[in-house]
Amino acid sequence: MGPPGSPEPPGPDLVVLQNPWTEQLELKWLNPAGTGSRSSVSWLTGLWCLRSPMMLLCGMSVQLWCLSFRPPYGGLVLDGVKTVESRWRPLLAPLENQTLAVHIAWRDWEGEEWRTVLRGAWGMSAGGIQELLDSGERFGRGAVAGLVDVGRTWLCAASTPEAALGELERAAVLIGLQDKHLTHLSNPRWLREPLKTRGGRDLWTVEIPAELLP
Repeated sequence: MGPPGSPEPPGPDLVVLQNPWTEQLELKWLNPAGTGSRSSVSWLTGLWCLRSPMMLLCGMSVQLWCLSFRPPYGGLVLDGVKTVESRWRPLLAPLENQTLAVHIAWRDWEGEEWRTVLRGAWGMSAGGIQELLDSGERFGRGAVAGLVDVGRTWLCAASTPEAALGELERAAVLIGLQDKHLTHLSNPRWLREPLKTRGGRDLWTVEIPAELLP
């Protein structure tokens, strides 16, 4: 049953399901009883949805938490260069083992630390950096461009050894990580096409049509 006063749930619906063990997307019929192994049906905005450990799927779209990254960091995440996100608070900690939608913001990151890290720790030439920037701009700005899986979050202590700190800075493509909360990111993938939408503050939810999923 749905929430009190809500309309009757619809009949069987064709949904896109992600197998959390194989990460394969499958089309399946979902009935109102919510039968299915290791899954449960939830009520959301008048639709029957299936909640998996990775994402919430409704009808022919997927609902995900989304985070906006200022260029060039969104592209660096989706191209697999940036594998650690840093925040002053543990923003992504509740999303461990879930999939995050990556939104590319309009405004550039203030500062050139990323360029310093790419030249130094990554050993990239000016031409290589420009190719990377061009790749990150393939879908333009003001759009959800891809997905990434969220790992564990931990605090980078001020006493972190210099060698370990250097590796973290390389992974984050950022300098000065002490006392910040770091989150491991993995399995980045670009959408088939961008989903144009305005970004939100911190985390917000976005529905991505199934045909855009990688």
